[in-house]
Amino acid sequence: MQVRLASSTAPALNANQPLREGRVEISFDNGVSWGTICSTHWTLREGNVVCRQLGLGYASMAISSTKHGSSHTNPWGLVGTRCRGTERKLLECSREPTYPAVCDAQNRNVSTVACVSKSADLELGVSDIEISAYLALVPMTQLTCAMEENCVSKDAYVIRRTNPSAIRKLLRFSVKASNVGNADVSPYANYKDWEWHQCHMHYHSMNVFATFDVYDNRYKKVAQGHKASFCLMDSECNLGVAPKYTCGNTTQGITAGCSDVYSHVLDCQWVDVTTVPVNKKYILRVELNPEYVLGEMSFENNGAECELDYTGEILTTRVTRCKRKPLLI
Repeated sequence: MQVRLASSTAPALNANQPLREGRVEISFDNGVSWGTICSTHWTLREGNVVCRQLGLGYASMAISSTKHGSSHTNPWGLVGTRCRGTERKLLECSREPTYPAVCDAQNRNVSTVACVSKSADLELGVSDIEISAYLALVPMTQLTCAMEENCVSKDAYVIRRTNPSAIRKLLRFSVKASNVGNADVSPYANYKDWEWHQCHMHYHSMNVFATFDVYDNRYKKVAQGHKASFCLMDSECNLGVAPKYTCGNTTQGITAGCSDVYSHVLDCQWVDVTTVPVNKKYILRVELNPEYVLGEMSFENNGAECELDYTGEILTTRVTRCKRKPLLI
């Protein structure tokens, strides 16, 4: 299967200059005919595979749109592509088990990609989670800001009406996000769209930078995890790398070779496990960039899973055996 990028809007380029953004087209007959792609999930995972196959580096954008032509003038030739992101070629990717419902006559979108030669690459600090994790018992009177940001389970808001000092059991831990790529991590949203957090008196440039969840051994979610927004900054850097980003209103990001560390003492660095059944073993899962809004070299180092021995008691609740995991497909 051959792959190329094409566009109905791109300016004319030198013959030796490859097109780095456009609709993705595939051919099964050595270039005699070409078709576009429709998928339920067309993400930066699939984009990375396309850019890799074309020798164009990494995907900075991968969306379904009509920016570079529509399915009416550029019919689909492939539907249901699903990649892990590590494949060398699009042909090695899997397919959705059933025909994608989104690929109907009303859908004019085609899969598009933009490729860049350099990219950031977030790596989750696995050992940081295990070393820092502990159970804390905190009265809701100390969780005012956290409750404004929906960092506790839904039942807490009901309980607060009659018992505002009720105790919440919070599994707290630190999260270290290191940029091991060769380009800086930059917030996907324009700084004018960043969200001001009055309680913390700073802007959050990423609404969903990380997710924290607890599952049972059958992978059923048992604790209502939350999507953590972050103020991105250079907390610590490798030797010889100068920090560039602060938690400012226009200067957020993570420099290549630096890390953003969110300590366990900060608001919302937890999972609310108050209603989780005690004396059982669970899985704590942490993910960075879970919605693929940031382009990365790889998504294999964005997650971690740990064993959680939850007793409901501070002294005996343990988080152990944390292992690196890719983002869930």
